[in-house]
Amino acid sequence: MNRFISFALWLGLLSFGAATLAQSSSNLPELSSLLSLFSAHALPSGGVRINWTLEQQSPTIVNFRIYRGYEDVGNFAVLSEVAVHEAADVLDYSFPDTTARPGVSYFYKLAAVGQSSESVFPVVISATPRMGDGSDKAVDAMPVMLLPGNNISLYVRHTGHVRLDLVSGNRKPLVDDTLQPGIYEFDAPAGQKQVTLHLSHESGYEADITWPLQ
Repeated sequence: MNRFISFALWLGLLSFGAATLAQSSSNLPELSSLLSLFSAHALPSGGVRINWTLEQQSPTIVNFRIYRGYEDVGNFAVLSEVAVHEAADVLDYSFPDTTARPGVSYFYKLAAVGQSSESVFPVVISATPRMGDGSDKAVDAMPVMLLPGNNISLYVRHTGHVRLDLVSGNRKPLVDDTLQPGIYEFDAPAGQKQVTLHLSHESGYEADITWPLQ
């Protein structure tokens, strides 16, 4: 399911100025800026396009930092950094997240970065690249699922106890633990072209899956 989230905040502007580094405010550069748009949408060709527009940009900003996570609160990792435009009057920015995988819901945050400090805009946006096979609504309801790929890729959408068992060949558990949202990779069983896996989540979801996925 494509998701498009665009934030035109009160009066079309969002102001921020709180630096996240624990330093004296008198030693920090002024990063205050006005953000009028921050959006993300899945692309038909795959991946996610992130866009943002500043109404006003501080001259002390050296780049923007994009964070990505698997839920709207919790852990976010740095995805990339984007340099400010050389032309001071060009305030529209765009970044393609080409590593976003179909069926996975991604959450993004944006920060302005100075020489020694960072300020994060208090907005989280989300997008989910389409699977392309008409299964998007069903997939979106799954708390956990396997993703296509050369390795066994387990995508956890909701926190909970997850068990993934190899039930063909040398039967064994691949994971039996409480997992946070994210993608977990496992090596494919050596010498086996096709295996059966049993996947379960504490919510009650269960499925037998033939891997590799078709």
